[in-house]
Amino acid sequence: MTTLEAVERAISLALAPAFLLTATMTALNALTSRLTRILDRMGDAARPNEQAWLQRRSRLARRAVQLCAVSAFLVALQVVLTFGAALLEGQSGALIAIVLSLAMLAFMAAMLAFLVETIMAERGPR
Repeated sequence: MTTLEAVERAISLALAPAFLLTATMTALNALTSRLTRILDRMGDAARPNEQAWLQRRSRLARRAVQLCAVSAFLVALQVVLTFGAALLEGQSGALIAIVLSLAMLAFMAAMLAFLVETIMAERGPR
């Protein structure tokens, strides 16, 4: 396989993760906006129980943002590994699969934290 063919193959293999990276960054943007709103509300909260409730929500939202960022990093790493493997004709398929699996696990954990935070928001302070 020529170098040009290897690059073309790497681009085609990296296309799906590139779309995944776009979706992850969109989710990260939404999560960051939500965290910002929670932090803004914390400054306005007068009652101690509301302050504690917002603190718990902000912890969950912050965790979701962190996990989503880890997921984005791992997807980007997977794209780099895919290009490297194609250009060097290496046998790194298992490593690429592991990195993508870790990215998906991090994204799933981020969405779980987001789900719990939205449930808390719906129920309100207790």
